[in-house]
Amino acid sequence: MPSVRHLWLLLLTLPSMAAASDAERARIVAERQRLNERFVQEETACQQQFAVNDCVEDVRARRRAALALLRASEQQLDDAERQRRAAERRAAIEARQRAHETRPVPASAPGQKPPAEPASVSPAAPSASASGPAASAPRRAADDARARAAKASENVEAARRRREAAEATNERIRRRLAEREAAGKQAMPLPVPASGPRP
Repeated sequence: MPSVRHLWLLLLTLPSMAAASDAERARIVAERQRLNERFVQEETACQQQFAVNDCVEDVRARRRAALALLRASEQQLDDAERQRRAAERRAAIEARQRAHETRPVPASAPGQKPPAEPASVSPAAPSASASGPAASAPRRAADDARARAAKASENVEAARRRREAAEATNERIRRRLAEREAAGKQAMPLPVPASGPRP
């Protein structure tokens, strides 16, 4: 973990870093706009050539390569911005902890125990005595998972019952057709619709 002195020096340089970051972002935006305009002109010029598709694909490939470089620069700026914000948060947390440590302990009345010092809480880890939504979130997630599993097993069981019912119906139809065939009965064909117009 960086020292307090290091964090304060970093905080002093943050405004100049932010200004440089803003200037670099403005440069990237202007460069992207310039590149897009140039490539639009080149694509328009491709329409005048015989091999339009090859020309357009070449222009688009060069556009993707040029914009990828700008995107990489933006990602570097975003990373630097995230690190700057994290340093600010760490410095603010350390300042609060120092202020808490230098706060005078209140005098207690005779016969009373002095109040216990609250344990300093790491910003990354919640306290073990957390209650409410944060504490019940894992329980809710487990309940949701159990409910989804129960619903899935119900769906599987319902599908099995439907399949068995369909198989039973098909078997019943096969038996009836076999009985009719054994009795010598033949199914009558459906009537042919009249070819004339309907009244």
